[in-house]
Parts: sequence; C-alpha cells; structure tokens
Amino acid sequence: MAEERIVYLPDIHVPENIVLDPVWEFIHDFKPTKVIIGGDAHDFTAICEWIADQSRALDGGTIAQNYQELREVVFKPLRKAAPRAGIKYLLGNHEDWIRQALLRNPNGRGFWEVELNIPDWVELIPINQAYHANQNVAFLHGLYTNKYHAFQTVHAVHKSVFYGHTHDIQRYTDISPIDVSKFYTGASCGCLCTLNPHYMKNKPNRWVNGFLFMYMDTVSDDFADTQVYIIRNHFWALGRKYK
Repeated sequence: MAEERIVYLPDIHVPENIVLDPVWEFIHDFKPTKVIIGGDAHDFTAICEWIADQSRALDGGTIAQNYQELREVVFKPLRKAAPRAGIKYLLGNHEDWIRQALLRNPNGRGFWEVELNIPDWVELIPINQAYHANQNVAFLHGLYTNKYHAFQTVHAVHKSVFYGHTHDIQRYTDISPIDVSKFYTGASCGCLCTLNPHYMKNKPNRWVNGFLFMYMDTVSDDFADTQVYIIRNHFWALGRKYK
C-alpha cells in the first residue's frame, strides 16, 4: 500500500484569514504528504474587482505588499509545519484578478504574475483545472455557487471531488447506475477566512470555517476524508482539540 495523507485548505483570503496557528499545529501532527491550497489564498485587495481603478484601490495595499502578506501568513508557516509535503496551489478567481489586471496594465508583466511571487517549491494548478490525487479523486477551487452546487459539481466532474469557493459546507453523493459498488461524492469544504469581513456589511451568509484532510491508498484508490469544522478558532482532529 502506498499511503498519501492530504490536507485541503480552502479560501484563506489573507488578510481576512482566521487565526491559522491551530491549523499549522494540526498539519505538523498529521504529517501530510501533500497540502493543497484551494485558491483565493489572498484577497488581492490591491486589484479587487470591486474597487480597482478607483481612488480607494490602494486601501488594499500594493500588489507587492499582497504577495508579501501571502508569503508571511501562508507559505512560511506551512513550510515549517510540513517541510517534506508536496504543495499544490489551485488558482482561484481572486488569483485570476492578477491576470485581468495585467490585461488592463501590461506594464505589470514580469512583476505581478503569481508564479514570480511564490516559492518555487509550490506547484501551481491553473484556474478551473483540477488536481487529480488519483483516478477517482480530484480537488478544485470550485466551479459553481448555486444552491445545490455539490450536486452540480459531482455530475460535471464524474468522480469524487472536493472544493472551496462557496465558503460553505455541502455534500452530495451519487451511485453509478451500472455499478452499485462505485460512488461519487462531492463536497465543499468551508473557508479559512473570517465569516463577517468588512465588505459584507453584516449581511447573512452560509459560510462555515473549516478544512479537510484525507487518507488515500494510491494503489487501490481507496480514500477516507474528514471534514473539520472550526468554531471560534477551535476544532477537534486526531483525537484532540486544537486551539
């Protein structure tokens, strides 16, 4: 048996992130072989589509400052917690704002690209593409935001798929119509950002703090995933409470 231990970290949205120290402590204890950053790792407020090209654009700092925050808040502590893990970074819609900014301002070419501003030990997965952990399991940033997005994602991908983007936790499982032993499950895994960021102006939402970890046999394609719920920066995993 070739065992993989995977951690999926959805929608951190630095600097709107929750306290991440308990997550890094869990990762240190779990000793994952792979950590998947699920996209929207930084809010990239310097080029936010809601404020770009307006006088308030620099309220979110500069692009260089955004990248520096991302390295300090996510990549440095992650590498310390999991020094031997392979790191995958699924680009989300907030990272895609960089591409859009470069289309508006080509002078940023050679300076703003994500691949030029993150550590070289991180593997980038292009937006709307999946990381295929094995033949039956894939990880995405997220494709849909409708009410029944887990149902729609499973039927679009035709394999078990785990994703973020929606900031909520939802699951749908379907069985193959020609093989009752084969199933597909789709799950959104929550978010690691604050549940009431300033731009929401106290509006209600379905957001839930959390992340996912998984054991996987790469030979038989067996897997067992665990959804972690984070409540007031506390969570239970591996038989103990992290806080």
